[in-house]
Amino acid sequence: MNNNNESYTDEKGRTRWRVNDEISLKLLELHTFLIMSDYPEDHASRYPRLAHSISRFPESVADLVEQGRLIEEIGGVGEIVETIITEYLKTGTCSKIQDYAGDIPQTVAELVPIPGLGAKTIKRLYEDIEVDSLASLRAAIDEGKLKGFKGIGKKTLDKIEGYLNTNL
Repeated sequence: MNNNNESYTDEKGRTRWRVNDEISLKLLELHTFLIMSDYPEDHASRYPRLAHSISRFPESVADLVEQGRLIEEIGGVGEIVETIITEYLKTGTCSKIQDYAGDIPQTVAELVPIPGLGAKTIKRLYEDIEVDSLASLRAAIDEGKLKGFKGIGKKTLDKIEGYLNTNL
């Protein structure tokens, strides 16, 4: 992990932390791999909620971990999530993602930050038209495979295009 423990002010004037954003993204990636590997959705659904809470938490989560305050400060964080976050902070990865990813390419994680794409849509893109990376998503769009794709209308397609134009 980058260990980028800097704060910044978001567009609403809130103090945010880059490390919290990184942890939040990692939890969303974990959620996506859990959904793709048919993990029970009612258990997996906690990760996006936690990701949201962590991304907006006014203190650095890295500092909370270092001080042993993570579980008491952030609602919904228990021992398992604390272990995931601590492992990510120490190693830059998460073994739970590796465990659940199985044969799913790690490049699927490239799709997670795209506005308008959730874990279920990413799973369908992967299973139905073999989209497993930004490059394969670009190719699928160019080949017209996303036209009429369930869950991807014009607005979502525009968001995807905008993301790809700045990140590919």
